[in-house]
Formats: sequence, C-alpha cells, structure tokens
Amino acid sequence: MKLNPTGPSYRRPHPDDAWTPVLVAVVNNERDLDLARDQHWYRIPVERAPRQIAAEYLALYQTSTFGAQGQRINYFAPILRYHLLTRADLLPDEPDHPRAGDQYFKIELGDLQPLPKPVPSAHQSRITFIYTTLERLLQASDVSDLWLRAAARQKLYAAIHERGLAVECWYPVDMGDRPEADLALFGPGGRLNIYIDEPRWEDLDESRPVYRVGADSCHIDALALLRDPEGVLDQLPGSTRTMASGA
Repeated sequence: MKLNPTGPSYRRPHPDDAWTPVLVAVVNNERDLDLARDQHWYRIPVERAPRQIAAEYLALYQTSTFGAQGQRINYFAPILRYHLLTRADLLPDEPDHPRAGDQYFKIELGDLQPLPKPVPSAHQSRITFIYTTLERLLQASDVSDLWLRAAARQKLYAAIHERGLAVECWYPVDMGDRPEADLALFGPGGRLNIYIDEPRWEDLDESRPVYRVGADSCHIDALALLRDPEGVLDQLPGSTRTMASGA
C-alpha cells in the first residue's frame, strides 16, 4: 500500500476469514495503550517501520513494563486507514521533542478488543513486528506460534514425509539467499533447496507461485503452503510423486 502524505490511505477491505492478515506491533507504555484504546490510533516511525504495514487488524504486544499484563498480546483492533504525519502533528503537546519533525505512520483503529485468549511470550526476548493471520492470532498459545514461515515449514515437512520422500530441515548451503535452506528435498535428480518466504499481503487474494532460483533451489510463499501444502508440493520441480526416498 502506498501512503499519501496529503491525505489518508484506506485499507483494502476483505471479509474476515482464517487468512485475514494481522500486524502485531509493540506497545511499551500506558500512554500509547491509552491512545490506541481511547483515541483509536497507533504510530510507527517511518525509519523503523516494517517493509509492509498494510493489514486488516493490528494486535498489540505489551512489554514487561505492564507487569502482570505484560509480555503478551491482550488486545487487537481493526485497521481503518493510514496517514503519514510528523511526530509534532501526532503529539502537538511535545513540540520540542528531538524527533518532532520525523515522519510517522498513523494507523487509525476501530475499537480495541480483548483477545478471547491472551497470547503470551514464553521464549521471545525481543519482539518488533510480526505478520500473522487472524486464525493464528485467535488460536495461538504462544507468540512463537504466530510466525507463518515456521508453521508453513512444518506443514510442508509433514506433506513430504507422507509421500515417503527424503527431507531435512535447516539444511546448510554454500550459496543462496540465506545460509540455510528451510528444507532440503532429496531424490534421484539430486538435492532441491526449498526456501519459504513470509507472505506479501498485497498478494492476499492470489499467493505467489513456486518460483525457481537456479537449478537446485526454489522459493515458496508461506501463506500458499498453509492453504494447500499438497498443491504446492505438486508444483515443486521434478516429479515429487515418483521420487524415491533417499538420495
């Protein structure tokens, strides 16, 4: 989504379903939580913003400064529209703040709603932004459950195993986009390195297909994998239905 600095940008509405996109952001003080609850907005410095901020819902992870209510996600709210403003525009009572002239994304929100089941963070020492889905937010028992790439890796690993194929997780590679492939699939034709990518929410309606990067590696969209792991597996280079188990 491109934001217009002279006026609001509106989200592209979708009916809620399991794949409705959610952006998880951090709130570390009572004032910012009050602004989200009472004035219905949240701010993100442009220089520290994630690559994408467009989503249907914003969920707020409260840090340990909130005591017993901290280190967990307690609330979420629908996103209504976006603005690009300076900090001075957002907080006019702080005109002398060192970042008063910096640009911020102002995310206008609907009513802040308590999650039916708060999502704690048992293992995450530091959280910035997480993209997830509404289904995972409502079902998660820990913040680590929200990462789509990890969930997609598990689904594809299980689908490959069900076909009796040889596969390894976190396979080290000499070259490529990342130092480790999410999965390595072995067969008569050699090794296929599989990289799983977090989804691009502007492609929500049509997930990106499998695409090749060289002769022995490919990339897969995490959201496509969560929707249809068997279908994605059928798209992998080579005949995965007939590959023998073992290299």
